[in-house]
Amino acid sequence: MARRRRPPRPGALADLSPSRILKQMALLQFFYYGVAIVLIVFTTFVAGRHPDTKAILDWRELRGDVTTGWTLALCWLLGSLITYVILSHLQFTIAQSLTRD
Repeated sequence: MARRRRPPRPGALADLSPSRILKQMALLQFFYYGVAIVLIVFTTFVAGRHPDTKAILDWRELRGDVTTGWTLALCWLLGSLITYVILSHLQFTIAQSLTRD
């Protein structure tokens, strides 16, 4: 009699596949920087300045001794909050659609 194979644990390989992890990291970065760019460009226009890539990509712009640095830090924090809300809503929506079957 042939030996029976043990079924794989649920979610063991599907949840930890490297391609899925890389895809999730890329999506997280895409949403995070997308929201941050919108917030920073809007804020710099409202402040009467022209947006540049230094405000988005250079960490030295986050200074505590000038108002621009505090505003930029607030934009980054608000961007992370908005990204969290977007991704939580997407995860909740996907989980609900999978359980409707």
